[in-house]
Amino acid sequence: MYTNNAGLQFYILKRETSKQCVIKFVKSGSVRMASIDNINMGKVKDLYAPSRYNVGYDGDFKKTPYWKKAKDLWSNMLKRCYCNKKSANNKAYYGKVIVSARWKCFANFLNDLPTLEGFKDWEQNKGMELDKDIKGDGTVYDVLTCKFVSKYLNRHVQPNYRIGKKFCKETRSWINAHD
Repeated sequence: MYTNNAGLQFYILKRETSKQCVIKFVKSGSVRMASIDNINMGKVKDLYAPSRYNVGYDGDFKKTPYWKKAKDLWSNMLKRCYCNKKSANNKAYYGKVIVSARWKCFANFLNDLPTLEGFKDWEQNKGMELDKDIKGDGTVYDVLTCKFVSKYLNRHVQPNYRIGKKFCKETRSWINAHD
């Protein structure tokens, strides 16, 4: 049994060559190739172990021309939903909005992006933002509830979950306007 620098245990399934092995991580069950040198130094990463806000993980993805931009988008989405630290630049949805299980994996998120409405404009840096309110009820980031919209539209369309509601400062939540 081996342990990587993040404290995750893995074992060697088989040696492919004198320098390469197939390994399996105990907790996630993921299997991948690794060099003997990296195994001995603990530098083998489990691509399926949560590494972003204790929920997001990379998965095995192929790099695209926009993968870095997508990674920032994905990381910020997870931060808004799962980071409970409030700061001036953290538009936090902590406890109110979630990311679908599928999109907690960056590889899935990256694969789904081109299927979203407005993707080409986002890819071409036309000021598009990922919106979860127009197609969905504003509580889940998912391939079925998201699309790219202009910054103006994202800021001026009232999210579905706020219609007929007002913000209560004491409970820090949206309540019915007639209560």
